[in-house]
Amino acid sequence: MPSTISEAKMGLLGGAPPTAGADSGRLFAAGVTYICCGAWPLAYDCFVRCANGDTPTRYNLALCCFHVGWYEESYRLLAEAERLLDDKPGKGSGLGIPSMPRRQPPEAFRRWDADSELPRCPLLPETPRDDALTLILRLQAEAAFRLGRCEEVRTIAARLGHRYKHLENMLKTIDR
Repeated sequence: MPSTISEAKMGLLGGAPPTAGADSGRLFAAGVTYICCGAWPLAYDCFVRCANGDTPTRYNLALCCFHVGWYEESYRLLAEAERLLDDKPGKGSGLGIPSMPRRQPPEAFRRWDADSELPRCPLLPETPRDDALTLILRLQAEAAFRLGRCEEVRTIAARLGHRYKHLENMLKTIDR
């Protein structure tokens, strides 16, 4: 006897409807875990289903898209994430900690950050606004580079004060 429950109702194969409330928080947390494991399709599905229209969710969706080579969608989502971040100045647009005086980490950490490749970490609601913006812009520069949007890469590198070696290396590649 065939089942009368459709796959969409059961939540299989990405057919589940968006979820709100406590389940949304659990889906967001599961998506973060999947990002940390590099399970991009599973993470993407969790963020789509958690139905949050906030900056962290948009960024995390963009990160998933970037890693599977869907650069145009990644770029679009990053633009939305930045817009949402700027929609509510001082409130962090859903981020748990608004802009705050930034305490400088020790020199070894600053050097490592400037010399490292793009961080592949998720954006959390507790992330301070300025750190969230840095993550968004760094990933957006990478996506723009992959899409051949050279002027956008230059603009982002300038916005970030030309302090990231991987962005400067992209600019050298562009300028050849």
